[in-house]
Amino acid sequence: MRKENSINAQNESYLHDFCPAFKTLLLINGRWKLNIIFYLNDKKNPATYSDFKELLPSISDRMLAKQLNELIRDDIIIKNKKKNFSFYSLTKKGKRLEPILKELRQFDM
Repeated sequence: MRKENSINAQNESYLHDFCPAFKTLLLINGRWKLNIIFYLNDKKNPATYSDFKELLPSISDRMLAKQLNELIRDDIIIKNKKKNFSFYSLTKKGKRLEPILKELRQFDM
């Protein structure tokens, strides 16, 4: 854990307060979050938990639930329930990531 008064913590706090790009990167940071967002963006339809498990076979249930819950918390995706199924889709905020994601896909070092 980083000390709150360390230079790194101060720099991170500054970036978080004054840099929209840094805030965006924090929202989508996570091993599986980009895959989830790309999938929902490409699919254009809601996805089920099973869809994500098929897409990401090596992800644990705990990690998938964590990543989905963080994306819900950050208002990137929304979870809707119908009968015994939960469906995930992008929010308006999540859809606003589409041009950024398109550029990320085209970027090649």
